[in-house]
Amino acid sequence: MGSDVVKRLGDAQVLALRCQGDAWPRSLLSATPIPAPWMGLVIRRDGRRRLVPAGEDPRPASDDTLVLVRNQALAVPLGVVDCPATDHPVCGTVELLLRCAARDHDLAAFQATLLTSGELTVAALADAVRRAGAEAALRQFIRPLTAAQLLHEDWRAVLGDILRDALQRFLFSSGLTLEGIGRLEFSSESYAQQDALQRAAARRIEEIKSRDMVEQAATAATYRRLDEMSGLFSKLKQVAGDDTGRWGELLPALTPVERGRLLENLWRVTPDQCTARAIVVVAGYGCSWLDPVRPERVVQRMTLEASLGGLRSVGFCRERGWLLVGAARGVWVLSADDGAVVGRYEVPDAGQPRTGFNAAVVAGDHLWATHSQLGCWCWPLPSPADAAAILRPVDGKPKAVRGVTAGAGGQVLFAADDCVYFADAPGAALRATSPVTATITCLATVQDEVYAGTADGRVWNQNPHGHPGLADADVWSAVHRAGSALESIVARCWSGLVELVIPAGADGVCGVYGEAGVAVRLMEATTPIRRVWACDDAIVALNENRDRLVVLHASMPGRAGRPVALARELGGLIQDACIVTAAEVAPGNVSIPPGGVGVPPDGVGVPPGGVGVPPANHEGKEVQA
Repeated sequence: MGSDVVKRLGDAQVLALRCQGDAWPRSLLSATPIPAPWMGLVIRRDGRRRLVPAGEDPRPASDDTLVLVRNQALAVPLGVVDCPATDHPVCGTVELLLRCAARDHDLAAFQATLLTSGELTVAALADAVRRAGAEAALRQFIRPLTAAQLLHEDWRAVLGDILRDALQRFLFSSGLTLEGIGRLEFSSESYAQQDALQRAAARRIEEIKSRDMVEQAATAATYRRLDEMSGLFSKLKQVAGDDTGRWGELLPALTPVERGRLLENLWRVTPDQCTARAIVVVAGYGCSWLDPVRPERVVQRMTLEASLGGLRSVGFCRERGWLLVGAARGVWVLSADDGAVVGRYEVPDAGQPRTGFNAAVVAGDHLWATHSQLGCWCWPLPSPADAAAILRPVDGKPKAVRGVTAGAGGQVLFAADDCVYFADAPGAALRATSPVTATITCLATVQDEVYAGTADGRVWNQNPHGHPGLADADVWSAVHRAGSALESIVARCWSGLVELVIPAGADGVCGVYGEAGVAVRLMEATTPIRRVWACDDAIVALNENRDRLVVLHASMPGRAGRPVALARELGGLIQDACIVTAAEVAPGNVSIPPGGVGVPPDGVGVPPGGVGVPPANHEGKEVQA
């Protein structure tokens, strides 16, 4: 029996016990002291009482009564549900700290009032406190206050005094004192909903104000830019006279400083012919569309199946409104508007290449693509199964096959190591230029000229002197020397002036004007830049770590690009990106087989309802292809 009493003292829910003296464990050789968190009261049959502190053996006689009470503050919970405040229903939880004084008459009052069943638990004491008026006092305290006051202010001292007055008779009769409030929590679901709505509205107002400030800053920057350049335009007009002069003839009339100021702002003040509608980013097996004005906003997403391997590159075919997505073993052709699969072009017996197709282009009714391990391949658009190898590496040579693009007169050119190859048609013989100083890493064509970027940081120009394709006089000329390898070149042209947009590492993005012999900074960035894409009203760059884009839109003030961290959002590093511009889809002159170009008869990769077609409200939605 004695061991049962000691065991009950270890229960955290038990606050007090009463037992007969013979129930307390006793031994001739050792004492059984009262445990540290307890104190005792021995009551004899004649009514005499003896207080026993913790650590002493009460040694009760067999016919004595032993009362054991915790000598610590008793944490008693009190709660109300849906109690009406002045504006919202409120739920409250209060923890009352009650203590029984270590005096024999207080312990006697405690056991006479509360130990009616021989054992007092936390729940029983909480019920007694509630019935004694604590719940009514708590509800009365809540009614005249607002939910905001209850949730955001500390009411423990005030509520402690209110409950002490309300429980005065109960505390006196039970030998207890209210030391204070240990924990006090209020909540209101309706107030939380209203507060969330108000916060969202305030946040939206701040966003609108911020956007208005940005737009005002952009407008002010545009006016300043125009004011600064008005003098330059007047000077150019005087030099040009009545005839329309070419840029190459007009620029020498300006000082070097004026020339640089004009060229670095030219893309903002010239008429836009090719504007950005979206930025498409490739990471893992997914394509994501970003808003070029608010690049942190993902407009839509889609995921391609893994049948062609991981994705390596993406390019935009403006004439058809297509995305050309290079994978490890082939090329996906998607609609740039909704991501629907238009075609699937695979290299037969490709094995498991380590890399993927790094560039693709549509020329006439054929798709061309380059892959450093598989070489250059070509497919007729209506017949994806009729793949033709244009150039295949043999014994690892050439080592790098990159940058396929369409040139003047319908020719297709691509780089293989340090040479550029030209093809007039899929079955025609290849013609190669003389080599440059290093491996060619990127190509760009504009008008009748070819520009190549190399691994040693040089930009080369090969001018065909009026002959489309390979020049009769095969001569390369270096127009610029960068500090590191060039991974991309974008050519823009205004009234005969060719601007080459290139990554410049820690210097951001530069514009190179070979005819004028000038290089200027177009965009500043806080992180080194390795790749860049551009159209008439936007510049998009990829940083060295491939985890974020830096975007500068013509609507943004200044030259500092806006960094957009995307690696966590996309679930992987950025492989490639492109700018979707205003599409000029040419009338189709290619017969499209049933089910779409290159789509297998069994509909592999095509989900019900069409691939990549998002719902009406498709912001942030993902479509599985």
